[in-house]
Amino acid sequence: MDNDFIALSRKIKKKLRGSYAAWHKYRGLQHEQFSNHEINAMMLLSVDKPVDLAKLLKRSFFQLEELINEPVYRKFYLRKKKGGYREITAPAPELLQVQKRLNYYLQARYLCIRPSQVHGFVANPRYLGKSCNIVENARAHVGRKHILNMDLRDFFPGISARRVREIFMSDILGFNEDIATSLALLVTFEGRLPVGAPTSPVISNFVCLGLDRDFQALAENRGFNYTRYADDITFSSDHVFTKDGLREIEAIVEKHHFRINHDKTRITGANRKQTVTGLVVNEKVNLDRRLLKKIRAMVHDCTRNGLDKAAMNHLGIKGAYNSDLTAWFINRLNGYISFAGQVRGFQDPVFIKLKTDLETALKTKY
Repeated sequence: MDNDFIALSRKIKKKLRGSYAAWHKYRGLQHEQFSNHEINAMMLLSVDKPVDLAKLLKRSFFQLEELINEPVYRKFYLRKKKGGYREITAPAPELLQVQKRLNYYLQARYLCIRPSQVHGFVANPRYLGKSCNIVENARAHVGRKHILNMDLRDFFPGISARRVREIFMSDILGFNEDIATSLALLVTFEGRLPVGAPTSPVISNFVCLGLDRDFQALAENRGFNYTRYADDITFSSDHVFTKDGLREIEAIVEKHHFRINHDKTRITGANRKQTVTGLVVNEKVNLDRRLLKKIRAMVHDCTRNGLDKAAMNHLGIKGAYNSDLTAWFINRLNGYISFAGQVRGFQDPVFIKLKTDLETALKTKY
């Protein structure tokens, strides 16, 4: 995809005689020529031997070999909002730390090539002045007459270790077979991308580069707007989505070895509430009224009955008071209010009132 960048990474590393300490010195000298994430991407792309990988991940060769050959995960299940359970496969602490460090470098590389239509699972350094979140994802579809929402089925588990290895060996990352195999084993479990590993989101974005490219080409050809947030795919148009257009979309999904979750596919006209990743987009990006009503009710309960009682009411608990539940409730409510500010703006009077009322309730308790 951009072999020159990979070649430059290897050339600089050779010039620095493979020293990662020298890389950090080079980073300090090259701010005008390269951004921080570009230097970090170069450090990743310069890896061509197992010892390089061990140094990058700050583990000994034998420690890394053990994590690759004998990965430890634990499985548990989380209830979905609309019924059923989601299997989570979480890495053990040592493997988790290594994957987090690898994720840091993979995110830097992805940031160099990210399609502008992708807003999920993207590291978002402020110094670039870019925003990648569900608000920006929804903003692309405001005011359109027709919106098509789609969901990819079994998104992470549907990505095999073989596909991950191919991505590591592709022009995007350019690793040799040995390094690509080691990395694929380091980030997959039981032959697939695990839900719960910190590396799975960014790897899924790498895997979807071809999908994003084909979808954007289709969008430009047919006058659509296209965005993707993780496995949520959205097209919008001022013209009706035809059967031919829908078949073409499905053909692209199948071409890239994904499956559409038809139960979650919907087309919405401008005469109904249009939502993208849970946000209303008919006239502007806004919170769903039901969520705003829920947040207001929670804050009102806090100011009227106190935090402890509000927490018990919200969680449907009767009986003995538990301080841990109150702390969890406060964190959850703070998250809701911050989200309202992110969507509506931090100068929005509704957000300011919600924030002020909760702060008053907190002062009363503490």
